[in-house]
Amino acid sequence: MSDNLLIPIIDEIKSIAVMDPKDCQFLVEHKDHLKQVMVKTHMWRTNTQKMSIINDVHFPTLHAKFHQAILEQKVQLDQSFYLAKDFEEKRLEIEELELDISELSDSKRDDIKRRKLSLQIQFKSYELEQMRTAMNYRMEEVKGWQVLLDDLLQRMRDIGMDEETIWSKDAGEIESMFFLTLSNFQGVRNSTDSAEVSNLLALTHQAIKQAKQIGKFDEWKTRCNAAQLDSLKYFGC
Repeated sequence: MSDNLLIPIIDEIKSIAVMDPKDCQFLVEHKDHLKQVMVKTHMWRTNTQKMSIINDVHFPTLHAKFHQAILEQKVQLDQSFYLAKDFEEKRLEIEELELDISELSDSKRDDIKRRKLSLQIQFKSYELEQMRTAMNYRMEEVKGWQVLLDDLLQRMRDIGMDEETIWSKDAGEIESMFFLTLSNFQGVRNSTDSAEVSNLLALTHQAIKQAKQIGKFDEWKTRCNAAQLDSLKYFGC
């Protein structure tokens, strides 16, 4: 955020006389720091947070990670487009206000209107700057997810997964549920909720049954971790 936007906002606040003069002076003295605060306060997720979303517990397969990642990317991309629309509308509102000012006379009443319109312009300009910052972070999200997605895509292609399977959410659902339910089944040992235990039993049994029906059980079992193998033992597998 540049001085030509931060300082006018501070000046407007000073002129409104709602803030203590000492507090206004504080804003002026710390303007360089506050500019950093306005721009550098991180919005949404860091790369580490992105990785945590597609962790092995909740999304145990490459396919499951991929479909969660494209969902996250789509949300940010959608919001970027809406933000671009809102930005342009706000910019046009400023143009309209500037025209309104140019059509005012020199009368005292119109002078008051002029000051009110100028105040609106200042704050709309401030909002535009905040929207620019938001757009930067939105696109950082879109680009950050793309890095993860490119890696996931390459890894799925390397193991021979075709494009139709990659982009079909249904295609990898059985595999994902197999590993997920086996991991979740470990919660049976600590649960005192009979309904929860019954649900975990049913889900895990169904996942094992489906894996066997499509002839993938033996292959997937070789990829199970210790906790998942322990769950399989409970079912005699």
